[in-house]
Amino acid sequence: MKRMFHSSTVFLLLSAFAFMVASPVVAVADSDKLTSDTRKELAQARNATAKYHDIDAAYADGYVDAAFYLPGVGCHLINLGYLDGNFELLQPELLIYATCAPGQGGKAELRSIEYVTLCGGPPTCTLPAPEGFTGDDDVWTPFTDGSLWTLHVWVWRNNPDGIFVKINPRIVN
Repeated sequence: MKRMFHSSTVFLLLSAFAFMVASPVVAVADSDKLTSDTRKELAQARNATAKYHDIDAAYADGYVDAAFYLPGVGCHLINLGYLDGNFELLQPELLIYATCAPGQGGKAELRSIEYVTLCGGPPTCTLPAPEGFTGDDDVWTPFTDGSLWTLHVWVWRNNPDGIFVKINPRIVN
C-alpha cells in the first residue's frame, strides 16, 4: 500500500533541494560492468521517460518546477504525486533538464532522472538505502539533512563518471 507524504514533508523535500550539496561517490563508470538485469531496468526507465523530452508533457503529467538548479546536474522538475516513499522504476520523482521553462516542447534538454525515498531523518539517515535497481551498482546519496535518499540516473546524457553518479562533469552550466 502506498503512503503519501504530508504537506509538511513535501515542504521539507522541496526545502532540502536548497541545501543539497555534491557528495563524492564511487560508482560504476563503465556500463559494460552493469548486470544485464540493471541494463534492462535502465532501458525500461528510459522508455517510461522518453515522452518527457517534450517538457510540456512533463508539466501535463503533474511535474512542477522545484525551483532548484544544481550545477553539474541541472534544473529539477518534481512530481509531488510520486512522493510516496517507494522506489518505482517507471515513476521517477524528478526529471532533470538544462532549463525548466515551459513552452519549450521537444527542444528542452532532458538530462537525467532522479528517484527520491525517505531516509528516516533528520538529522541523520536511520533507514537503509532502498534496493533500487537490481545489483549493487546504484549509489543512493542521503541529503545533508538526513531526510531523503536520492539516486541520479543519467539515462539521457552520458556521465563519464558513471550512470548513477550525482554530478556530471560534462555539465558546465
